[in-house]
Amino acid sequence: MLRSPSRLTTALATIALGGTAAFVAPAHATGLYVAGTIGEVYVGDSEHGGFQPLGGACLGSIRALAMDDLYIYAGDEIGGVIQFDLASGEFLNLFFAPDSITAMVMHDGDLLISEVSGEIHRVDPLTGVVESTIVGPFGIQAMHLLGDDLFVSSALEGIVWKGDAVSGNFEYFGCGCSGPAQGMAHDATSLYAGDGFGQYVRYDLSTGFLMDEGFMPYGISAMVRDGEDLLLSETNGTIHRIDPVTWEELGTLISPIAVDAMLLAGVTCPWDLDGSGGVGINDFLALLAAWGPVPTPDPPDFDGDGFVGITDFLELLGHWGACP
Repeated sequence: MLRSPSRLTTALATIALGGTAAFVAPAHATGLYVAGTIGEVYVGDSEHGGFQPLGGACLGSIRALAMDDLYIYAGDEIGGVIQFDLASGEFLNLFFAPDSITAMVMHDGDLLISEVSGEIHRVDPLTGVVESTIVGPFGIQAMHLLGDDLFVSSALEGIVWKGDAVSGNFEYFGCGCSGPAQGMAHDATSLYAGDGFGQYVRYDLSTGFLMDEGFMPYGISAMVRDGEDLLLSETNGTIHRIDPVTWEELGTLISPIAVDAMLLAGVTCPWDLDGSGGVGINDFLALLAAWGPVPTPDPPDFDGDGFVGITDFLELLGHWGACP
């Protein structure tokens, strides 16, 4: 998780390719990376879009994106993994996975790369060396990591499996989608999944119990959580901001490319000012220390009005406790 807004803003502000103007994200915005059929990665901000090219050298359609503090990785349909510098978009490395890539996540500094066969390879992201392999369900289409818990969707209609990111040992978690989930996201209590037919489901994160389901009027190609909202992409490049409680559409972004993979980088728990993983007394003291006018609308100026005051204090209190 990237917790430093200044680092993110600095990194995004330096991106420029081919003499084009650098992309500058608003100080409160979250970097949104998209990729798809043309083998290019674009970056914008999750609130306003403004997508610009980051880089591209993939030989096939990009099916998966992953990121650490310094690099972004793009995996394509023929097994190629491209490493880009996160700040400049510079191409750094290319290596090949054993087979076509369907999903990727970062775990303990390594890449977990899934194939349609169900094998999940733990790969050194700098060398491309496969360190170990675990066996998941056949036809993995999406992976979602929460700590050491690895959630995967399979070609078996609508089933989500849960396993350990190191040992595997996958067990049935839940079922609800009409087809294999193409995207998953979570908050403090729920796991969300959406499929290519447009069906969305919400599972209880602890039990896998099906809490809610319905249909969007479009197929879902990827899903990420942005603050309290969900971003759902269509393959045509439209990205919908959705209220996960009511499933009401709150707005749309337009990507310049068809979207098969989407990745969010930024402060997912901005109220955690000390980076402890929760909101508590130290964060309250940090807010008090910043009370008054601020030069940029970054936390603890949560409402972005240029002043740390009572509304920011009330918002921090409203998120007291563990971060989701």
